[in-house]
Amino acid sequence: MATRTLVQRSLLWSKNRPQYASARAVGSNLLPALGSEFANSSSSSSSFKFQQQQYRFLATPPRDDTKDKSEVTIAKRKRKPWLMDLGVPSLIPEWKKMFNPQTIGSDLAAGLTVGTIAVPLSLAIAMASGVPAEVGLATAAVSGVAGGLMGGTTLAVTGPAAAISLLVLGAVQSHGLAALPFITVTVGGLQVASGVTRLGVYAKLVPVSVIAGFTTGVGTLILSGQIPKALGMSAPAGLNPLEMAMWVGSNAGDMSLSSAALAFGTAAAMYGLPKIHPKIPAALLAVGGATAVTHMAGLDVALIGTLPSGLEAFKFAMPMLPSLDSLPSLASTTILIYLMTTVESLLSCVALDKMKKTEYKHNSDQELVGQGLANVGAGLFMGMPVTSVIARSSLNQRVGAQTRAPALIQSGFVFGSIVFASSSISMIPMPALSGMLIFTGANMLYPSEFSYCYTTDKVTAYPFFTTVAGMLSMGLAEGIGIGCATALALAVHKNMELRVKMEYDETNGDFAVRGREALDEAALKQIKGTGTMVCEDPSVATTETRPLVISPDTPLFQIRGPINFMSMFEIEELADQILERKNSGEPIVLDFRHVTSLDFTGMEEIVGRVIENADGAVIKSVTSRDDINNVMNKVDKDMVIERYSSLQLKE
Repeated sequence: MATRTLVQRSLLWSKNRPQYASARAVGSNLLPALGSEFANSSSSSSSFKFQQQQYRFLATPPRDDTKDKSEVTIAKRKRKPWLMDLGVPSLIPEWKKMFNPQTIGSDLAAGLTVGTIAVPLSLAIAMASGVPAEVGLATAAVSGVAGGLMGGTTLAVTGPAAAISLLVLGAVQSHGLAALPFITVTVGGLQVASGVTRLGVYAKLVPVSVIAGFTTGVGTLILSGQIPKALGMSAPAGLNPLEMAMWVGSNAGDMSLSSAALAFGTAAAMYGLPKIHPKIPAALLAVGGATAVTHMAGLDVALIGTLPSGLEAFKFAMPMLPSLDSLPSLASTTILIYLMTTVESLLSCVALDKMKKTEYKHNSDQELVGQGLANVGAGLFMGMPVTSVIARSSLNQRVGAQTRAPALIQSGFVFGSIVFASSSISMIPMPALSGMLIFTGANMLYPSEFSYCYTTDKVTAYPFFTTVAGMLSMGLAEGIGIGCATALALAVHKNMELRVKMEYDETNGDFAVRGREALDEAALKQIKGTGTMVCEDPSVATTETRPLVISPDTPLFQIRGPINFMSMFEIEELADQILERKNSGEPIVLDFRHVTSLDFTGMEEIVGRVIENADGAVIKSVTSRDDINNVMNKVDKDMVIERYSSLQLKE
């Protein structure tokens, strides 16, 4: 078994090249101790495994000439401290900004706009989740405050999400409505614990292609469940989408034309109104228009019905503990909802952070703390699980939100709607809510993540199809499990004769261009001229030809092996190193020439984290591979990272 390369940092910040040569010689003398197999590591078999190490060789030349120059020390990597204070000290400046007179006006307008969307959406998601309408509204009102104040993204808005609605529906059908508060509070507790112990990186191990498949599967199931309701029909439970389509076709004569007109008219309005102006509250106008038409024309359709008036909708109660018999089944349901709400929240916040940068940098661990507290709060008021919702969050950003205040304002709007307008809400026709869900489900059928995965590497899109097929034929949990298993099998197969884990070295230009020959000669394709190296894999398409000219002591990061969804821990370490080096005055150089394979999940994460932690520092990448550059063009559309094809030393 080959040993994992321990990183040599012989000359990272030294400006004295002779000293580096001495230090490099020290590193070379250490190679036999690391294992004679190292020279053959690039041609290892399927049994090849790297040992994950938390150490780095520090062969930095000593300042004191009386000391032994062969002295080598081993430094253990520092772990981030736990968020025992729940991140409150870092959030206090954020809270103070909410009272800035210069932003209060724009924040108030943004909060009210998002609130007008949150009310009908929460009603529709409550219907899709199989819970009473007031549960959806109370959940949105309570969770929005905790998520807005304690979350890890400034402009994020928390509330019930369509992507989680079917998980909630399954939980209610299996365990009853009385078990929902326990599930919600437990999910929140797990999220808080994950954030405090900084386990947010584990949520990123779910491949993007599986998340895209989950989104498409949920969209398909929402459509198949809501179309019969939109047509005024009562379909039997337990039908898959194909069976539902056949049932609707065979019972088309029972369709209600007025119900269908309201539903599809609402969906059409939600599609068309934003085309007129993106800031139009399409959901409010569509549902309000459908309600007005229903009562003016006297249409015979089902209405939401009587809601609890005033504060009666907010019922504070401690969740009931389940019986021992139901605990195993309830635990599996809770874990699944915890995983998917966590992943959904983190993906939404990463996407939102790319839309608009704020002074407060997105923090995945803090986001878990915020979402966890939001779920705990919602559960204590008999609510349902929530996430950071990309639809409301992106709208918040588009209408000019500047601080966290709009998240609180929209919660206040929802609260006011329940307390003061419950009689008006009870008059909303159910087909209008079905129309909203049809529009939402249709938008989920082709997520952008699938397009990115498919164009990056068609093979890595296979988990998308297996996830969708599994969800539609067997169930939500089974589909997610099949998708993850497919992604893992593909990654193992692809890397069976390559490196098993992504690695990165901190080194410098001279070592990267010249010194690598002695250590990893089999990985190099060719050397052109003096110190110029091009792509080592002749089978990979290449169009980038611009070399990066560097000095021998330019620091850089060499990245080797696969970059995929299993590389998240190495990517996190790399990001931490970049965070420490960003103020050094040197550009951050990423050498991708030794990457053996990649998928969109890993490349999106490494590019995003590097840009985030570089914090404005110059970033340069070195690779002539079109597959890597194509992904970088998708996730770094602003070309923050400069692209180069090879390295060349200054003469």
